[in-house]
Amino acid sequence: MSDRADPPAPAATDRGRRRREAVLDAAALLFRERGFHGVSVDDLGASAGITGPGLYRHFASKDAVLMAVLDRLWQQLRPALERARHLPPDQALAVLLDAQLDLALHQPEAIVVLVRELRHLPDDYRERASRNHDRWVSAWAEAIGGIASHLDVEVARAMAVSVHGLIDAAALYTDAEARPLDARQRRALLEQLAWGALRAAGVDPG
Repeated sequence: MSDRADPPAPAATDRGRRRREAVLDAAALLFRERGFHGVSVDDLGASAGITGPGLYRHFASKDAVLMAVLDRLWQQLRPALERARHLPPDQALAVLLDAQLDLALHQPEAIVVLVRELRHLPDDYRERASRNHDRWVSAWAEAIGGIASHLDVEVARAMAVSVHGLIDAAALYTDAEARPLDARQRRALLEQLAWGALRAAGVDPG
């Protein structure tokens, strides 16, 4: 995730925006499956239904595609972060949890790519990504500490990261032999697991 100061200009047309999003969706899948260095510009273009050179109408480089994939994570979380600042701790935690669930269910591949491939990007980008992650964890820790004031701030941060890991891992897990859950059931299960972990650790908003 990054608070980049110079994001690429948005596509000028609806068709261009849809094509750009298709490239990012395809890139997240390919980067997860093959790794950043195992994917070529031609692979990205073919997966999104355009020629490799056509990719450069939307992105300056393969690095730029990877950064855009990761930027979408932060763009999805940022509104919840802003909302949580103005809410009581119990409501703030609910808003943050909803955003984490949305992210895990809608962009699971990008979460894996963030963990595995961030190291391939420039230092300044990695530093900004680290700051964004810290802001997200801090918001969770503040909400957790507001509900359970007896918890040390570092414990609250560790709890936040643990819940994130639980949600992300469960969202990524698929078992072809298991009876699949629909999207609503999966979300309800993940939410139940998250609140169960928080309450077991003494964070109970009531």
